[in-house]
Amino acid sequence: MTFVARWMFKAIVLAALTTGGVAAQTQTPVHGHYPPGQTGLRGAAFSDPGWSITDFNRFFSNLEIRNADGNTIGHSGELRYANIAVVSWTSDEQILGMTYGAYAGVPFATGDLNPDSTKNSSLGLGDIIATPVALYGKSSDFDYRLEFSVWTPSGEFTPGGAKNRGSGFWSLIYSAGGVWYPGGDRNDWSISATARIEQNFDQAHTGIEPGDNLDVDWGAGKIVKIYGHPFDIGVSGFATWQVSRQSGGGDPGRYEYYGAGPEIGTPIADGWALRLRTQWEFGTRNAVQGNNIWLIVNYQP
Repeated sequence: MTFVARWMFKAIVLAALTTGGVAAQTQTPVHGHYPPGQTGLRGAAFSDPGWSITDFNRFFSNLEIRNADGNTIGHSGELRYANIAVVSWTSDEQILGMTYGAYAGVPFATGDLNPDSTKNSSLGLGDIIATPVALYGKSSDFDYRLEFSVWTPSGEFTPGGAKNRGSGFWSLIYSAGGVWYPGGDRNDWSISATARIEQNFDQAHTGIEPGDNLDVDWGAGKIVKIYGHPFDIGVSGFATWQVSRQSGGGDPGRYEYYGAGPEIGTPIADGWALRLRTQWEFGTRNAVQGNNIWLIVNYQP
């Protein structure tokens, strides 16, 4: 199973949900594109040569608006859905001793990350992500990767717009991650972590430059056989911090939040695999707190 580039593209989900209305922005900072927790178990695993298609389905809630002290200052009560189609490719070529790959993802979603006073639940195009450089490496008990990605402002965005599905700004993402297999057995335990820095640029028509953010995804799991069928079972989670303050739109301070929950994945047919991840958010400051369910289908010929 190669749930590598696909994990990245859960990210895309959030590309579709990055900014809310003007009223919401006075309460919480404008967030980056990246949806923390998108990598999950074995998120930095080595990608075998070839191409793959992954369909991400994310069901998520925006429940409570938390201030800088972590206190609830409002209730959103929103349920959202996003679908992300991702195509990834890994070559036989090497750069700096690492295997070269690339991928791109296109998201469609029913809403933004931040709550809005006007709702529109129709499915719309979000912000497309492209990763022109993905480098994969491996040793006897370790997989690792380096990536450079570009997030485009392709989704609809107007300040305060009810149909916003995009962010209105460009971002560059720098990623590094690894998976350790204790004892060198890739069919047993795994411990993984992936860090991403998102550099955000000026938002259109608002005079706001969102602060940059750091996201760390992690996971620990074990492959077990149930009636002879392998299941990758474990716990995955994330931590995200805004590392520089937003400029423009007042000074709402910095945001941070965390999440964790169970995850399970398994092959379901030749070339096909299915993965389910749930994560509950906590420790939220200056952001909207909710919960996430990911249902991911992957096909690799």
